[in-house]
Amino acid sequence: MISVSLPEWMIWLQQQTVISYITLPALCLFLAIYAITKWRMEKRESYRLKRLNSSLKLYASATGPLIRGAESLQLPTEEQQLLMDVLLECRAAPYITSDLLGQINAYAHDQDNSRLTLLLKTIERESDRLIEEQDKLLHRIETPGWGYSLWKQIYPAIPFLFALALFYLFGWLIQLLFQMSSPQLGLSDLLSKWSLFGSALFSLILLYPALMNSNRPTASSFLLKVWSIIIALLFLFHLINPMFAPYILVVQMILFLIGFRFTGNRSRKSRPFAGHYPMPNTESTDEEASAPGSELEASPSHYVHDQENRPS
Repeated sequence: MISVSLPEWMIWLQQQTVISYITLPALCLFLAIYAITKWRMEKRESYRLKRLNSSLKLYASATGPLIRGAESLQLPTEEQQLLMDVLLECRAAPYITSDLLGQINAYAHDQDNSRLTLLLKTIERESDRLIEEQDKLLHRIETPGWGYSLWKQIYPAIPFLFALALFYLFGWLIQLLFQMSSPQLGLSDLLSKWSLFGSALFSLILLYPALMNSNRPTASSFLLKVWSIIIALLFLFHLINPMFAPYILVVQMILFLIGFRFTGNRSRKSRPFAGHYPMPNTESTDEEASAPGSELEASPSHYVHDQENRPS
């Protein structure tokens, strides 16, 4: 058995350089961050899969009563209550869309069976979309491709690399603060150096969420990632000439503000679902019903027909 005395340990430590003292804590920090990030990535994928399964189960439970309701003109009281219960449960689906939620609320308000056909088609369409998303997620988890397998190994190391970059920027900031009191630097030089620092920090702030964000992929989120990466890559133009730093920073800020327009979502009210018509106003209906000669018994199909013929 090899034994080392305390004086020998002290002599060995005194012989080591500063780099040796920094390497071991940095390696431990890297392993800790890597393990935590990898665990969070796997947990996020598992949690997303559970939410998909929960939504599909709720939609599947509503499909049968909807089919029976769409095929019959008048449902028995028990069937009507069962249909209402499963539709109200669907409102708690994690991935329910505003389109489907609006249709369920409209049916719960007036219980008009003419809505059931459109409601059934919407649930079937949403179920097909979630099934496709579930298949893609399972494929990525169980049988990932070559590129995604490599990305899964690199992904947990990104937070540590960004931590190193921020540590370097912190040292850079201290250096800039000391240089401000130096009479050798002119105003233009200080402006270029501070602009270069601001551009580097702004690029890191945009690039980190673009690389680490693993939320559900949508057209808006994909555009947001690409736009953030483009803005961050503009920092490389500083390599041409550091004197361009103020102009590059201004361009980055302008592109960032433009991104609000490109990544914004349209209001749900500006794109109503097909066959939707406004809910009747109870107060105005009661007042018009009390007036002589009023004709308020318009069928629901009349509203649907008017909505279909209305120009978009």
